[in-house]
Amino acid sequence: MDGELIMQVAALGWAQADDDVNKDRPARAFDFHLPERFADGCVRWLSILKDADEALPDGPLPFVAFPDGLAATISGFGKLDSERLRGEMYDHLVPMSLPMSQYDQWRQRFPIPGGAINSLRCAVVLVGRGSLESTLDSLESQIHADWVAGAMDDVGDATAFKAEAIQAFLAENAADCDFVVFALTGTVFEPNALQRIAQAFSDFTEAVAVYGDVNILAADGGIWPLAFPAFDYERMLEQGYCAHLFALRRDIAEDLLASGPSNLYRLFSALFDKEEANAAKVIHVPGAIGTLPSFDRAAASAALREATALHLKRRKVNAKTTAMAAGVLPAVRVQREAPDGRTTIIIPTRDRLALLRDCLESIKPAVDKAGAEIIIVDNDSTDRATLDFLAKINKGTTRVVRVESPFNFARLNNIAARESQSEYLCLLNNDIKAQDADWLEEILTRIAEPDVGAVGALLLWPSGIVQHGGVVLGPNFAATHAFNDRTADEPGYSDLLRVAHECSAVTAACLLTRRSDYLEVGGMDEVRLTVSFNDVDYCLKLRAAGKRVVFTPHAKLVHLESASRGHDNQHDRTARFGRELQVLRSRWGQVLIDDPYYNPTLSLDAVPFSALAWPPRAMKARANGPVVAVDLPFGF
Repeated sequence: MDGELIMQVAALGWAQADDDVNKDRPARAFDFHLPERFADGCVRWLSILKDADEALPDGPLPFVAFPDGLAATISGFGKLDSERLRGEMYDHLVPMSLPMSQYDQWRQRFPIPGGAINSLRCAVVLVGRGSLESTLDSLESQIHADWVAGAMDDVGDATAFKAEAIQAFLAENAADCDFVVFALTGTVFEPNALQRIAQAFSDFTEAVAVYGDVNILAADGGIWPLAFPAFDYERMLEQGYCAHLFALRRDIAEDLLASGPSNLYRLFSALFDKEEANAAKVIHVPGAIGTLPSFDRAAASAALREATALHLKRRKVNAKTTAMAAGVLPAVRVQREAPDGRTTIIIPTRDRLALLRDCLESIKPAVDKAGAEIIIVDNDSTDRATLDFLAKINKGTTRVVRVESPFNFARLNNIAARESQSEYLCLLNNDIKAQDADWLEEILTRIAEPDVGAVGALLLWPSGIVQHGGVVLGPNFAATHAFNDRTADEPGYSDLLRVAHECSAVTAACLLTRRSDYLEVGGMDEVRLTVSFNDVDYCLKLRAAGKRVVFTPHAKLVHLESASRGHDNQHDRTARFGRELQVLRSRWGQVLIDDPYYNPTLSLDAVPFSALAWPPRAMKARANGPVVAVDLPFGF
């Protein structure tokens, strides 16, 4: 830094190389966090050197950082409201972060407020065989003092209980309690945990349940954060992530216990046995409310599998549930029956015959298995071999639709969607290669749920690095793919590359949707989002209509990404990309600031789920409901 040696780092991570020579193999990567003393508002120059003192390209790099972000620095100067928006925008575009390994220091630096004192009384139900003394000690330290606790007899795995025992406790010792907290025995509650839960019930008068983030213990006794999203039904089924420490309003708890659940997973999923609308009434409290004890994850996976199977049976959803090898949390795979109805796979293309041929050959087993049809949208191909190939395959279940116009990805898909008469549309890039015959069936089983609007798959670069693990909103005040720093066999943060879960958007490189939904929301924006962010915009339009967007790692394909059309950082495309980015920000700015599926304690670095936000964003309790767009008049 300015000529001074600051630190030495090793390239211990992986990334996708951006050159043609190395594109089929993973490249070594590294990241680092500069010492806090350089967040002083001064412009500095950073050089990065290899061992032989050879400088990396594009350096030295100028940067400037502020102790708690520019907005907080400006507010400290007094009433400068005219500059507040400038500071907030800077913090969106140039966020600061802290490594996960410094979680203890982060918690001390950014303590979470406890909320206002209220009169709600709390019952705490403890299940399992953990350290009761540890839990009671943490309860005695609660700011919210109006509570009573009951430890249930150990009846099996860590999440199991007898419903009658809890009913008796609520009827006797906890007769006047307003809400009930369910936790594993051995949980160490944060001092303000009960107060924050009570505040959430007070703020959301129709809330049926409240859950918060949790910490987990490492082998050396260190604690690490599991930062959860606003409520995610799909992840609840496959991971039970919210069921290890949560609260129910008393009347809801009594109703659910009357149905005889035998473990915490079944108690939580019973909320949705009859009333899907309960999803908007489940409240998430960002920031850890407790540290989970060690427990048998394999036994918990079996319990979760049983609970998920029973819940789906009660909903009359035909599905196969399989317990998987547990990770940081339990894991289950849900395989619903694929819905009736035909699927059309839409593949835009222009020349590049080798790409298209490889794509079609690789997806053929899945297409045959599902009885799908293919529409190839030929956008001004001129190569004679390509034209001959298209003429040859234009028959039976494969149709070629010719569109003469400059490249407009949104328009090409919109035309094909109108041409199709199928119930389901699978948007697929011509640089996709399938690895098996099951990927299409897997994404079809996810859209079997009527409230699912779009489904995306796990996409890998040929090197084995993850190219798409769902889309996260916020980094660069835009949208980015998750887990580009992970390899195909890694679980990802909180095992998100092992279990299906919801997210705000998925990429249209492989996206399944209903044709009726596609047409109802107007398809993709072919006027203002011709190439970039049209898939994000489409998914957010579905979310605005009350639909869920699901990412499944159980469908895995290879994506050559931009092999057919090149990258947006090419000189002749930067202006168009900038305009489309501005449209995304103007239309969906609020959800870019507060993605319900991305925790405000996590950083907005270029690689999501990799660090802690400095400072954290809004830490208020939140529900997961439809998002709202800003109507943009033409010309703006």
